[in-house]
Amino acid sequence: MVTAYTNPILRGMHPDPSIVRVADTFYLVNSTFEYYPGISLSKSTDLLNWTPVNSVITKKSQADLTQAKSNEGIFAVCIRYFNNAFYVITTNFAEFKSFIIRGVLTDTGEIHWDDERITLNIQGIDPDLYFENGRTYVEFTGYIDDKGTKAIQQAEINLIDGSILHGPKVISYGTGGRDIEGPHIIKKDHTYYLLTAEGGTGIGHMITIFKSSSLWGPFNDSEQINPLFTNRDRANEPLQNIGHADLFQDQQNWWLTCLGTRPANVGFTQITNLGRETLLYPVNWDSTWPKVYTGVPNQNVDLTNFPQHAAALAQPQIKTSFVDTFATKHLSPEWLSLRNSLGTDLSLTPGSLTLKGRDFSLSQAATPAFLGIRQTEQQEHFKVWLDPTKTIINSGKIGIASLINNDHYAAILLQKKQGKYQVLRYQKVADLEFTDILGETTELPITLELINQPATKTFQVKTTNQEFSFTTSSLHFSNEAIAALNTGDIQGIYAIGAARLVINKAERTSN
Repeated sequence: MVTAYTNPILRGMHPDPSIVRVADTFYLVNSTFEYYPGISLSKSTDLLNWTPVNSVITKKSQADLTQAKSNEGIFAVCIRYFNNAFYVITTNFAEFKSFIIRGVLTDTGEIHWDDERITLNIQGIDPDLYFENGRTYVEFTGYIDDKGTKAIQQAEINLIDGSILHGPKVISYGTGGRDIEGPHIIKKDHTYYLLTAEGGTGIGHMITIFKSSSLWGPFNDSEQINPLFTNRDRANEPLQNIGHADLFQDQQNWWLTCLGTRPANVGFTQITNLGRETLLYPVNWDSTWPKVYTGVPNQNVDLTNFPQHAAALAQPQIKTSFVDTFATKHLSPEWLSLRNSLGTDLSLTPGSLTLKGRDFSLSQAATPAFLGIRQTEQQEHFKVWLDPTKTIINSGKIGIASLINNDHYAAILLQKKQGKYQVLRYQKVADLEFTDILGETTELPITLELINQPATKTFQVKTTNQEFSFTTSSLHFSNEAIAALNTGDIQGIYAIGAARLVINKAERTSN
């Protein structure tokens, strides 16, 4: 029995969580925006410790992300289980199409996802799936007039081909908060509940709820219930921007998962580098309306007053580091590229990973030779061990980079000049780009490192006898810098042009 745990349960960029239980296993999906593979998937048997597994979208026939701009691509995701199959519904903003992908459990415990999607003829985002009496319903948020008015709408669809059978019909305008979104329908005790998010994905974000005796509404709330869960007026709480929730059950208890951020206090400001993360809270639903935890989205969750929830948590929460020595022929699902597969430019052999350079840069809406993992802590160390015997720079460049979008990133790179290796600082901040030569070395480095701190990022190259580094402000890689809260910082290896980067190990550890 676990009596306390700490949020987030999934750290780093894991927004828009949705959870479904099948037998004794929970499955969790998150939005991935322009990163590939699309729709991250994790599973757990204890709710606190999650194992990343192969993502849902791995083919263009499922979703074409090649034209996705920064902070676009795969928006909010929902996962449900119906008639012995998984159904994931989402919107690819790059195509502005909402669709469903079906998956089935194999004998090995993996999920095989269909190569083809079921496209829906709806004009909106944040779709939800609800099944009842053999029928399928989709809830989504969209504009209903030319004045920018948003509302939650609902349609009955044909699950085979996605055609609309009835609707869409507006079922809620929310409480009046801006950007009503993220709908989920839950049925309990013959009553339908509509869970939504309002206030925009920022400091005004909040979770709201409504109920109805009919699936088609009207959905109403009460003066005392909304907002159901928020920290919009609690600036001192370490978790902020609480919203986009899903309600689900274990064998006997109700839980709520939602997104939130952990801003870093830097001087008199707060900045967000980690993106939106996945949180978990116990729910008491003994009366008409659910009560989420104590009503306050705390970082540390005390289950003293939730003994049944505590009893359901069989394993204590374990915080682990990321270490990859490439011991298997399959790439860890934690690695991400941009917009598409790296194809044959990425290869694995026992004990090493090879990344061939491409002519695309991180500035372009393309698929550069970049392979990264999420930054998960404000104080964190990312490090890769180079194989100098197999790494070839030629006329290209190799290094490591950190980015939040294609206009805000930095890299420490090596290029070959007249028999020596120049170490470069390359950085882009909005429309400002600059390159500095940090020094020269006669040998390839042993390690490439990134030291993340709340206020700074330090990039380092270490050879046998030399060290080169530069430090820049974390603000340049923050959600505040790009005026958007969709993504978080991704750190990884980067190769440009006629270069081949070979590493033997990659590691992410918190300081």
